[in-house]
Amino acid sequence: MPIPSYDFDFETMVRLLLGSIWRKTKRVAWLKAGLKGLRAVHDEFLSFTNSKMDDVKYNGQTFIMEKMLQSKFGAGITITNNIGSIDGLFVGTGVDISNFIGDGADINTYIDTQYNVALYNFTVRVPSAITFVQSEMEAYIKKYKLLGTTFNIVII
Repeated sequence: MPIPSYDFDFETMVRLLLGSIWRKTKRVAWLKAGLKGLRAVHDEFLSFTNSKMDDVKYNGQTFIMEKMLQSKFGAGITITNNIGSIDGLFVGTGVDISNFIGDGADINTYIDTQYNVALYNFTVRVPSAITFVQSEMEAYIKKYKLLGTTFNIVII
C-alpha cells in the first residue's frame, strides 16, 4: 500500500512568495531562514503520518475476523484494511494545470489527480496451502462483517 505524501517544495514556496524584483540573495536567504521552523514542523508531520499508517491498517474487526477465519478454515489467513491514498499534495504553478486540478491558471495551489480510492475496505489473504470453497468463505465473511463494507479474497 503506498504511503500518502503530503509534501511540497520549500524552494518553490520561497520563489512564489517573493516577486521577481524582490528575489535578491539576502531576501531569499532571510525567507528560507524564516521557513526553517515550518520545515521542521512539516518533517515532524511527515514522520508522524508515516508512523500512524500501520495503526490505520488494523482495527478490532480485523483481529476478530482473522481469528474466526483461522479457526474455521485454517491457520495463516490474514486480513488487511485497504485505505485510499494520496500520492501527492503539491504547491504548483499555472504551468502544472495539465496534471493537476485547479480553478484556473491564476490559482497556485493544485491537488494531484492521483488519488487512489480503495476498491475494497479489506482484503482477506489466504495461503495457497489451505483448501476451501470460496463461496463458503464469502458467505461466512458476509455474515460477520460490518454492514456496508466490501472485501476481496486473495490467494497468496
